[in-house]
Amino acid sequence: MSRKSFAILISLLCAALLGGCATTNSVKVASFEAQISIIVDSIEEINEKMNAIDTESDSADTEMLSYMKELSAAIDNLAALEIPSNDYQYVNDLALEAQENMAEALTLYTQILSSGAEYDPDVAETAFAYYQKACRRVSVIVSLLHGNTPSDVEISYE
Repeated sequence: MSRKSFAILISLLCAALLGGCATTNSVKVASFEAQISIIVDSIEEINEKMNAIDTESDSADTEMLSYMKELSAAIDNLAALEIPSNDYQYVNDLALEAQENMAEALTLYTQILSSGAEYDPDVAETAFAYYQKACRRVSVIVSLLHGNTPSDVEISYE
């Protein structure tokens, strides 16, 4: 956890506790939102690193696989968050879907990048599709938490 993320988490928790009328649930919600913020920041950092890979480098495949594993772990953390109330159930549902899609993408990318494996463009296309699905679900979570419902997404709040 970076110092910035830790400071944000502590600030949110202190603000909730010092608010005088903070309830246990509001502290849980503040903690949940801070944890999501930390995870999303981590995902954004991983994405930046992935985009910065020199594709001509001999280590590009190794770097990509390493970042894919980091991304998968970050999405696993998102899916493992304790949901503070039913108001956030969509986060859990979308995070679990993202986790499943990322696991599939990672399995296929590992297959593609394993030494001695013959490159199969169909497997690569399928892996990329799973990766995009995982990223889209994370993007939808972020949009919803900011109060925006993407027009191409149907969400049930029950």
